Parts: sequence; structure tokens; C-alpha cells
Amino acid sequence: MVAHDLTSRVGAAPGRFLRLVPALLLALLCLRVVELVAGIPSGASLATGALITIRALASDAYALAALLPLLFLYSLLPLLFRSRKGTLWGLGLAWSLLVTAHAALIQYFITARVPLGADLYAYSLRDINETVTAGLKPNVALGAGTVLALLALWTALARLLRREPSPLPLPITVLAFAMGLAALVFGPGQLPQWHSETEDAHNLRINKGAYFVDDTLAHLHHAQAARAAQSKIAGGALGPISGFRYLDPRYPFLHAEQTPDALGAHFVVHRDSPPNLVFVIVEGLGRSFSGPDASLGSFTPFLDQLGDRSLYWENFLATQGRTFAVLPSIFGSLPFGDEGFAALGEAMPAHATLLSVLKSQGYRLNFYAGTDLEFDNERVFLNRQGVDVLLERKNFAPDHAPSNYWGYADDELISLAVADQSRNAHQPFISVLQTNTTHTPYTFPGQQRYQERFEQRLEQLHVPEEQRADYRAHHDIYESILYVDDVLRRYFDEAQRRPSYGNTIFIVTGDHRLPEIPMAERIDRYHVPLIIFSPLLKAPLRIKSVSSDFDIAPSLLAFLSDAYGLRTPKAVTWIGSGLDVEPSFRNVHDLPMKQTKSNLVDFVSGSWFLSGDTLYSLSDGMRVEPVQDPAAKARVTARFAAFCAANTEFAHTLALIPAAGAAQLANYAEQQRQPLPVAKTASAAALAVREVRAPGRARAGQLAIDVEFANTGTRPSGKFVPLIVLMSIDGREASESYGAAVALAAGQVLTLHLPVKSKGVASGHYFLSVLPSDPETGKRCGVGRYRIPILIDG
Repeated sequence: MVAHDLTSRVGAAPGRFLRLVPALLLALLCLRVVELVAGIPSGASLATGALITIRALASDAYALAALLPLLFLYSLLPLLFRSRKGTLWGLGLAWSLLVTAHAALIQYFITARVPLGADLYAYSLRDINETVTAGLKPNVALGAGTVLALLALWTALARLLRREPSPLPLPITVLAFAMGLAALVFGPGQLPQWHSETEDAHNLRINKGAYFVDDTLAHLHHAQAARAAQSKIAGGALGPISGFRYLDPRYPFLHAEQTPDALGAHFVVHRDSPPNLVFVIVEGLGRSFSGPDASLGSFTPFLDQLGDRSLYWENFLATQGRTFAVLPSIFGSLPFGDEGFAALGEAMPAHATLLSVLKSQGYRLNFYAGTDLEFDNERVFLNRQGVDVLLERKNFAPDHAPSNYWGYADDELISLAVADQSRNAHQPFISVLQTNTTHTPYTFPGQQRYQERFEQRLEQLHVPEEQRADYRAHHDIYESILYVDDVLRRYFDEAQRRPSYGNTIFIVTGDHRLPEIPMAERIDRYHVPLIIFSPLLKAPLRIKSVSSDFDIAPSLLAFLSDAYGLRTPKAVTWIGSGLDVEPSFRNVHDLPMKQTKSNLVDFVSGSWFLSGDTLYSLSDGMRVEPVQDPAAKARVTARFAAFCAANTEFAHTLALIPAAGAAQLANYAEQQRQPLPVAKTASAAALAVREVRAPGRARAGQLAIDVEFANTGTRPSGKFVPLIVLMSIDGREASESYGAAVALAAGQVLTLHLPVKSKGVASGHYFLSVLPSDPETGKRCGVGRYRIPILIDG
């Protein structure tokens, strides 16, 4: 009898659930109204606001349908209670918890302007508490809305239970749950971004609770999916990043160091005196509000003046959407692993960075921050580089008060760094300053006088009066940007008085673009300026070609090695291939970007930007346009999958570079002509392309190259086919050319003269890749040479 009664209640539970769920929907609707009122820009037109509202409600409806089965399982136990009072209290408490959690996710979005996902799990409780304490700005309207939502929930639930609701008819119940299961299993996590929808409007529109659940589920399945992808592409010809000579499959990122010296021609070189390097990493500094043609107008007049005297990259990209990866990316061009390289803490494997390589050759390393470097494991990473001076929040004098919970204002930071510079009198040095004032809560001493400066800047930028409300909604952020710009002006004024100034190279960039000011495009999160300034600079140059954080360390080391004879590692794990100094817009890099510790879904390759499942064309100014090009999408997706697979392999094995490999250094000339190391494999044959001699320029249809193949093993190689791939700078394959199948005896070296299919190819810059391939499968069967530049005249 008891079993029959329980079975009856279980059978009635789905229909009963559907009768009662409107109470929860009413509560969530209250929160959505508050979110839209707080989130829709104040200057938005009525039509824009209505469109965002309609799309938001559509997203909520879809989210409910997709999560209906999970919500039912969560609510099942109270639905089985016999008494109405028991069901009221059970469902009321369970759903109140959901409403409160949803309100917290909305609060996070209102503060950060990005939804919270699985990146929450990548932070310790200490870090979460520090972030909430330092940056949370409780929204009064949301607090009132949450109270209203809870009242609405309990009132509606009590009214619905006053008369025991009869279950919905079985066909309707089955249909509702079937649709929910279909949406949950087969549908997208969220409704796709509309063509005309800005990134900020998209973030506002999506349901925050559904996004958190979807991202959590994706995070749980990520490792398994990535491992599966790795097994599919293992042994491919390109490796995790195309263009490198990978050396050993046990170390997925290990390749020969051959970064060209792109910077040397731009500097006056005094060979007996290597230059000092000063890095200024500005928190949240984005191109949308700094530099020429900034979409919001520039609020950094000093940096603009400095940029006019510098090498200035207009289309530069940070590799992270938050600070967690900036130090490993800029100084080590290192892979992310699961949650960022520094997150490995004491488990970080052996690695080489700009800091450690120059430390081993006499440079003094100084790092200055006004915050606690325990956050994001920065202190552990810096200690691994052998930093000599590490000054952070705990090192400030007791009579100096922090400006907020994060730490000390940037003016205090500059004063500390300037006072410490006397340590650098007798040896070359690297100094790194990491600012923090342009971070929530955007408070600093003397902020009141910057309110007037902010209004003056609006006038100077000729911002129309009808648009100023949007700027004033974020006045504290713009004030902090103006403040930091003034602080940097003072720092450079102080630096000019130092004897070391004339032999110093300054590198200024942002760790990411702060998200609290609404973004037009997703890629805006990564779009930051790069300024390289020095009294040694021959002439300023504005550069539109794309480069990233990953390219800084390889280029600086190549420059110091080529111009000053310093030594660099023979084998490296750089993700970047060096800064591109081409003045016109182009991109010759493959560039993965990780928005949060758990969210690796963005990838730039050639003229394409892949974000999630959407492909965009990329143009000057980091403008993106969604495109439908299945062939291009397949190519870019395959390249991104190759990187993700290698990154997952690294995260699993922590195999980055042999322990002795990081200490093996060579000078620039040796790097450029060093024989190719070949990985030891089970086979005693070891095929490799030793050298490719190609003209720098050729006419279409008349291109031929000389290729030197070698078998460095102890057995014959078996037959292989020389394969030559001609690719445009945006990654499109122009042609494939094959030589006749050949075999090499043990130790044999063979030079072949090979024609390259180029008839009908349009004029322009291209790359050649040459590799030995299997005559049966076409796959690489040895180590090739990649990204050999060639100019073709039509």
C-alpha cells in the first residue's frame, strides 16, 4: 500500500511541478526586470531597449525549456510530500535558494559586465573572498528586487497550493518534458548572438543562471572532449601552432628557436652595453579608450603622446581576458594548461622565460606591485624566475594607507619603484611595474579633482551631449584611467632623470581590456595597445599588423641575441613567433586566447577570428564580421583543435621541456644555422628537412626551391614524398606540390630542386612549408620547415 502510494505520487509529480513552476517564473521575472533596468545603457533608444528586452525574455524562455528536466529533479523531493504545508516549505526553501543564487549571478554581471561561469571553480575560497570584498558594489535596486522576487515566490506558491492543483494532462506533461530534454541534450547552451547584437547586449540578454549551469557542464566534459580531440590529430603535420619545427612528441610545445630579429633595425645598438628593459603592465588598459582612433575616444593623452614617439601596435591582442595569464604570456609565451600556467604553483615544470634567460646572463630583476601577489599565484611564478627585488602590498611603509581592499594606488606604486631604482646602478636590469587602480572598485586618493578632468575630457573629445549619459554612468572608471595616465607621465618624467634612461627600452601594454565599460565585440576584451619606447629608437612607427603577448619575449630575446650577442635557448616552448612590424594590416600568427581560467574558446588565425562556434572575418581596428565560410571554418577549427589538444596533453603530463633543455643557450647566429635536432623515436630512421633555399621573390609560375633532406638515423628511411605547401598570410592554402618518392640511407643527405605550383597565384606575400610525407597517407613522416616567407609577383 505504501509502495503504491509512493508510486502514485511520483507519477503525479511532473504534472504537479508544471502547475506550480509559474511561482518560480514570477520570481525570476522580477529579477530580470531589475537586471534590464540596471543593464540597458542609459542613452539607449526606446527601440533598442525594447529589442534587448524581447531577446532577453526569449532567452529566458529557452533557458527554462532546456533546464526544465534538471529543475524538476532538483524539486522532486518536496513534490512528493503529502501535505500542502510540507510542499510549500520544501519548494519555497529550495526555490528561494535558486532565486538568491540567480540574484547573486546578476549582481556579478552588473559589477563586471560579463556573466559568471565555470571560472568560479578555478579560484580558491581566499581568492573569491578577496575579489568579493574588494570589488563588489551592491546594487540597491537588485537588493530590493530580490526581496520582491522572494515575496512573489512565496505568495504565488501559497496561492497555487491553497487548492491542491490537479496535475496537467499526461500528453501535455510528456510533451513539455520531451521538449526540455531535446533542448538540453541537442540544443545550444544559449540562443546564438544576433548579427546586430553587441557583445555587451549579448551578455545582458543571456540568462545568467542558465549560462552558469551550461558553462559548468561544459567544464566537466572539457577534459574528456579535449583528450578525444588530441587522439584524432596526433601525428598531424602542423603541431599545436603552425610554422614551428617541433622536436619531440613527448613535449607537445617543444620546438627549435628560430625567432627572427624584427626589432634590431629600429634601434641604435651599442654592442658593449645591453639595454635595460622596463615593462609597465597597466590593469585593464584597452584600445577602445586609449590610442589613435579609439572607439570611445582616448582617455590616455600622455600615452597617446608617448605612442607618437614609439613603435605602436594598434591591433595588439592580450592573450587573456583577466590578469591570471599575463605574466606567463608576456615573459614566457607559455601554454595555459587547465587554469593558466601560474595556477600550477609549485608544480610548474621547468621552463625558460625572458626573465630567467636574462637573469642567467647578469640582468637584475625587479618587480613592483601595489597588490598581494598571492592572488593568481604571481609570487610563485616570479620566484621561479629568480626575481631579485619583489615589492608588493606588504612592503609599503606603514604610514601609507591603501586606496582600497586590493592595495595601494598607482601613484604610491610609482613612488616605491622610483625610490628603489638606485639598486640598478651597476648592472643591466629588468623592472616590471604592474598597476591596479583601473580595477574595481576604481577608488584612489584625490579622485574628486578627476571628476572635473573627466568632464573636460568629454569636451576635448567632442562627445555629443546625448551620449554623455553613457560615459557618466562609468565616470569612476574613466576618472581612474585619467589618473593612471597622469601617474605614468610622472613615472617617465622621473625616469628621464636617471642615468640609465638613455639605454632603456620601455614596454607598455594592458593585461586585458576592462569589461565594466560595455564592449561592442567579444574580441574587444583582448584588444590592448602595445607601446615600445626608447631613447635608442631610430624613428617612431605605427604598426597595424597583429601581434600578441605571446610574441613579446621571443622578439626581445632574438633582438638581444642578434644585436648584443646574448644567448637564448636552443629549444623553446614559445606559443608566439615574434612581433610583426609590418605597418599595414595583416596577421601571420595563430593565437589562442583564454577569456577566463576555464574558458578557452577564442582563436585568431590569419584573417579569421573563431569564437565558440562562430567564425568572423578580422580587419583593421580589430573589427569583426560574422561569415559563413565552411571551408575556412574547418581550417581554423582544426588549427584551434590542434592547440587545445596539445594544451590538454601538457595539462595532463606537465611535460614542457626536458629539465636540461631550458639551460642550453646559443647566440643568434648559431640559432639560425643550427642543425635540426630530431626526436628519438622507436624507429632508427629520422627524416628531417635540414635546409630550404628559396628566393625572397619570384614570378608566379616560376617558383622553385632547393631542399636538403637528411636521415640522421641508423637505418634506411623507407620511401617518402617531398611535400611543399604554399599558403597565403591569412592561412589559406594556395597550392600543394609533390616531388618524386625517394628513400635515404642511414646518415644520407640529399638536396632536391623542386618546382612549386604557383601559376595563376595572385601577387602578394606567402609562406612555404616543406616536409617529408608518407606516400600512402600523406601525413608527415619527419620534421619539416615551416613559414618560409616568399613574395610572388603575378
